[in-house]
Amino acid sequence: MAWCHSATRLLCSRLTTSAIPTASFRYIATCRPIATKIIRNKKHLLTNRVPLLQCRRLYQGDDATCLASDITKSSGLDTRKYLLSIGVNAGRIGQHSRSIFQQDEKEVQGIVSLLEKNGFTSDEIVALIEKNALLLMFDKHELQMRLSMFVGLGIKLPDIVKMSQLVLFSDLDIIVANIQLMQELLCASPKWISSLLKYKPQVFQNTCDFTHDEICDNIIMIRKLLLHHGCVEVENVLRQIMRDDYRLFRTTQSQVRLVVDFLMEQGITGEDLVYVIKRSANIFQSTPEQLRQRMMNLQEKLEITESEVLKFVIRYPRALGMNSKNLDKHIKFFDDRVIDVTYIIDFPYVLWVSVKKLEKRYKEQEDLGLFPTSTMHQILANMHTSTKDFNRKMDNFRKKKKDSERDAESDKKKSSAKSRRKT
Repeated sequence: MAWCHSATRLLCSRLTTSAIPTASFRYIATCRPIATKIIRNKKHLLTNRVPLLQCRRLYQGDDATCLASDITKSSGLDTRKYLLSIGVNAGRIGQHSRSIFQQDEKEVQGIVSLLEKNGFTSDEIVALIEKNALLLMFDKHELQMRLSMFVGLGIKLPDIVKMSQLVLFSDLDIIVANIQLMQELLCASPKWISSLLKYKPQVFQNTCDFTHDEICDNIIMIRKLLLHHGCVEVENVLRQIMRDDYRLFRTTQSQVRLVVDFLMEQGITGEDLVYVIKRSANIFQSTPEQLRQRMMNLQEKLEITESEVLKFVIRYPRALGMNSKNLDKHIKFFDDRVIDVTYIIDFPYVLWVSVKKLEKRYKEQEDLGLFPTSTMHQILANMHTSTKDFNRKMDNFRKKKKDSERDAESDKKKSSAKSRRKT
């Protein structure tokens, strides 16, 4: 049993705030003395992911009662009361509330104190906990390292509050490696990186399919490709690809070459090729056969010639990444309202607006009486604007409509009063 006690001490000392996975827990439980000591020394690790009911299945009789009692003592009311006292809404913590409330109150207070020392206001701390409650289960040293890194990049504290869990809980080494990659290969400024961290956090996650070195090699290869085809501002183009569709950098080099060769066969070269790569990195997830089929489908559905399809694709490359099912839905929307499908050529961005949103915006403009006074070009131009711009335009039209109705009513009253005076 001596080795059991040594193993127990070693595991208890090495375990960190990462919860014991269920599979590992079952394995440890095969040796009850080790399992019991580990769980009683690191109760908060167990309760993070393994339900209490599972403990009762693994432990029977007195052991189960003791273990349940130990876990209950280390969790619950004190932590909950403390979080409520600082203004946290327990309902907003959501699915993690049970795990959070089972944390030791002193550990939670330590995390809150650390946030205060870093300059967070009480309102920001509450917002941060409610948005990313699992932050309370961090190791304080690691949390301090992350906060220092974000602040060093020029990210303001309120922006850290808004950050996605993808950034806050990703492997710190991977985040740092990706930041260094962007600084070295994309000449990215801290401001640009901080913006990407806030709005595209998934960029900083590595997939199991591609290593860091492979992503670097892909960026270098695409850089050479852009230079070869006359691209002047290479770094700007690479940053745009990283922001709009970073998957291009996580596509095999052979696949990239196949798609580029296909585009060149179609007559898309030079600046046009650079533009297509820049504006539609998603096409590199398709095979040349799929792209050829989509071009034929566009030609058939839009009733245009082969050369016109090529011009349309160069102008709006994302159309090549659209599957036939979605295209059919948009064509049906135009046909049902007796709108000429060739309008899509003038307003290709409507293809990237969901049919549901198109229907809603069309009906709203119809209800406001825009059709008799506006051309179809104006109607479709309103279809693909941002929600903010669309609502602003509709509000302006409602205001003008009310003003005109009020003026008409006023003129009517004046004319009736004048006729009464005459009589």
